[in-house]
Amino acid sequence: MVTVASPFTIEPLELGRRIADTSLFLYLTEPGVPVEIAYRVWVLRNSTRTVLVDTGPPCEESARRGLTENTDVTAALSSIGLDASKIDTVVLTHLHWDHAANAAKFPNAMFFVQKKEIEFFRSARRKHPSVDRFFSNCDYLDALIDCGRILPVDGDFEVAAGILLIWSGGHTPGSQMLCVETKEGRAVIAGDAIPLLRNYHEHIPPGILMNWCEAVAAIERVTDLHPAVIYPGHDIVEHGRIES
Repeated sequence: MVTVASPFTIEPLELGRRIADTSLFLYLTEPGVPVEIAYRVWVLRNSTRTVLVDTGPPCEESARRGLTENTDVTAALSSIGLDASKIDTVVLTHLHWDHAANAAKFPNAMFFVQKKEIEFFRSARRKHPSVDRFFSNCDYLDALIDCGRILPVDGDFEVAAGILLIWSGGHTPGSQMLCVETKEGRAVIAGDAIPLLRNYHEHIPPGILMNWCEAVAAIERVTDLHPAVIYPGHDIVEHGRIES
């Protein structure tokens, strides 16, 4: 991907926090040790486009699941001058509840989702209780798929000049990351392929995963991209600058 004439800015918007077990985010590492995590969406803007990454968790569900400092995504967007009803492009890194269950807040958006994620979401395997607990608002997402508002992406795909979607798998079958051209250089919005910066620095896959080999390969892919900045999925630190 080459540098575009109008690079994007990336604005992380925090919607809540929670105390979790470290091993849920760092594979087989420090079970029983608490870690504070954040839940966010990311706004990408340049002179011609606005793209939202993920929809964040619904406030009521967030409260039931133990999140604190909950903020409605529409209010968070309004605080930076954006109307959720006017956003037309949303990239979903995957379909877990905290990343996709707020889709109804964006009535005029098209959603980019990996084909593998859609196939798994609609399969019988997804309904197994050990996995289904990570999903919610499934009927609404099904309806979005049926009406064509969820657009299937098969592998790497340029959603706009300067924004490349990258299939990663691992965490879920269709997890994807974004490689974004910014004034600082190449930035990676990693989703839950890299939930904490420690995953990247210590080369540890996420603790919740469906394919260990894909999860490790995703971290290697980010390394190969030589990003200037990484935006992790859940770290309380919004981003990390990577030394070349």
